[in-house]
Amino acid sequence: MRTVLRKPGRFYEIDVLRGFAVILMVIYHFLYDLDYFNVYPMPSWFWPQQFYGFPVTILFAAIAGLSLTLAAAGTADSRTLTRKFVRRGLKIFAVGLLITVVTWFYPHDGFIVFGILHLIGISTILSIPFLLRHTKSGATTPKDAWIPLVLGVVIILLGPLVRKISGPAWLIPFGVRPSGFSFLDYEPLIPWFGVILIGVAIGFWLYPAGVRKIHVPAQMPGFLSPFSIIGQHSLIIYLIHQPLILLLLQIFGIIDLGIF
Repeated sequence: MRTVLRKPGRFYEIDVLRGFAVILMVIYHFLYDLDYFNVYPMPSWFWPQQFYGFPVTILFAAIAGLSLTLAAAGTADSRTLTRKFVRRGLKIFAVGLLITVVTWFYPHDGFIVFGILHLIGISTILSIPFLLRHTKSGATTPKDAWIPLVLGVVIILLGPLVRKISGPAWLIPFGVRPSGFSFLDYEPLIPWFGVILIGVAIGFWLYPAGVRKIHVPAQMPGFLSPFSIIGQHSLIIYLIHQPLILLLLQIFGIIDLGIF
């Protein structure tokens, strides 16, 4: 069997898992578009949000949390980690804001106020206190996983309660929505930051101090290479896949966006 050497500082199994999540995301949005444009309305018992949306979001959030532990393990000290993660979080959040602006103009039927990129951006910053001991100069152990794990579970359990509450728009990032207001791709901190914290806990257990503790082949099997490549470019794929799907549906005459 052909094998592929991994890049230094990367664990191929995480890239593969992220790539698998990206593929599921593309499938989900394709099904969503078919339903949204009434090309193939989904039956009531098969709605892509339940079958694909939630599981894919859980997978993305957990992988994001796990990846934070690996990024922290490669950082020199806590001060460097703080600067690095604040910059990274703000950059991702800024991309999320760009998507908010774009979806404000189209499709005119709800827009993305606090989606997956907003969530990951803010969560990257909020996760800093849990990762300060996980740098090269730190002394993290698998026992450090219990704090983010317990807090993550608590935040997730608060989700159904917060969802019932309506309030002012400034509480939208926390899961409180104004009455009668609808969003696209809404992943608030409650409960989704809890999933990211559980991902952090998993990272502490499986990759303490950035060292792999799980048994996988040392070299990536060649057939997994496409998943790994997709996983390594997940952000750019996230940004272009939906416009590309709509463009292809337009080109093949399946929908009419009024752009040609």
